[in-house]
Amino acid sequence: MLTYELEQSRTEPLYSQIYQLIRQDIETGRISAGEKLPSKRMLALQLGVSVMTIENAYQQLQAEGYIKSVARKGWYAERLESQLVKKSDSGIFIPEQEQLEEQQGLFPFTVWAKIMREELAGNQRKLLTRTPSKGALELRQAIAGHLKNFRNMEVHPEQIIIGAGTEYLYMLIHILLGNLHFGIEDPGYAKIAAIYASLGLQYEYIPMQEDGIDINALRNSQANVMHISPSHHFPTGAITSIGKRYALLGWASEQAHRYIIEDDYDSEFRLSGKPIPALFNIDIMEKVIYINTFSKSLTPTIRISYMILPMGLLQKFQEKLNYYSCTVSNFEQYTLARFIQENYFEKHIHRMRKYYKDRRNLLFTEMKKHSVFRKSVISGEDAGLHCLVKFETNLTDTELLEHVKSLGFHAAALQEYYHTRPVEELHVLVFYY
Repeated sequence: MLTYELEQSRTEPLYSQIYQLIRQDIETGRISAGEKLPSKRMLALQLGVSVMTIENAYQQLQAEGYIKSVARKGWYAERLESQLVKKSDSGIFIPEQEQLEEQQGLFPFTVWAKIMREELAGNQRKLLTRTPSKGALELRQAIAGHLKNFRNMEVHPEQIIIGAGTEYLYMLIHILLGNLHFGIEDPGYAKIAAIYASLGLQYEYIPMQEDGIDINALRNSQANVMHISPSHHFPTGAITSIGKRYALLGWASEQAHRYIIEDDYDSEFRLSGKPIPALFNIDIMEKVIYINTFSKSLTPTIRISYMILPMGLLQKFQEKLNYYSCTVSNFEQYTLARFIQENYFEKHIHRMRKYYKDRRNLLFTEMKKHSVFRKSVISGEDAGLHCLVKFETNLTDTELLEHVKSLGFHAAALQEYYHTRPVEELHVLVFYY
């Protein structure tokens, strides 16, 4: 029997408390692999909460791969690959020191312009002073605070590197790691391969499964560095399960020159439940390089991205790349820092999340009006800014896509995102919010 003490007075939702307590019990082995969990109704009675509260907790645990639902049998704990624990702070040396117009209407131009004017008027000397190669300390502190509040990530500002777009950060990673062999998700975002090719790097495609990268295929590859988006894979929407996350970390820890690049490109826009915890959070071997960007959350024209280096690579960065100039202007850095610190960024994310949720719901309403969507199955609708729809049809993928576009929908065939394209027709389209 699961018995937990819930704190009604805490601002944290009850479902979140239950989710964390069950997750901890699975990670520590108190709930063993394959053990059946109480039904939602039974656990709700035991804890004195609503069934919906338990439903939300179970759904979050299922999304992260801690539990699974078996039809007509109930909920069961999944097996974890390892009993790795979160890294501690001990022993770490920290040095001192078409829709566009509608979306434009949602960007907080008034607030942004106000901060810009105040920075110009009050911080002229700072704006003309060269920032460190990692970026302005104020912005790195603001990002660290945001990650703590939003992703529960313990990050020191010294670990954060600011750059003008992820392409620049990929170049820095290449210089840091050398000419290693990169693994890229298949299907996946074609631009990543194009960037690696432009840098003269070797890479190969690693197939995706329902719960993340095919670990056996990764082990049989020549890859030293695996580039993944574990919290929300594009375009399948897959969330890498906790078991597979430990397996990935195990693979990386087997050799000194193996690393994982965690691309967290749209983590702010999970439309239900809590954000999926970052892989960086459970990395105790310092093998994960975390990358994110403000291009998705604010606007593509704000070319500010950042990466978080594990401590070993941070020391290497300071030795090899400390003379590089930060590629983002001081003006933009200090404006964004205040935008985050004064909670405007959080308010903007809440507003945009509602906007995309409304667009998603409108999309689903429009789908119901057309016969082609009958018997179709939607997946990944809560994980980010797009979803997949599996059709029951005799049309080819090309014919299906043309038909759907003729009805006024913006979509792409999933097949187009495969680098080693499947021979069979998938009958799956990607719809964007």
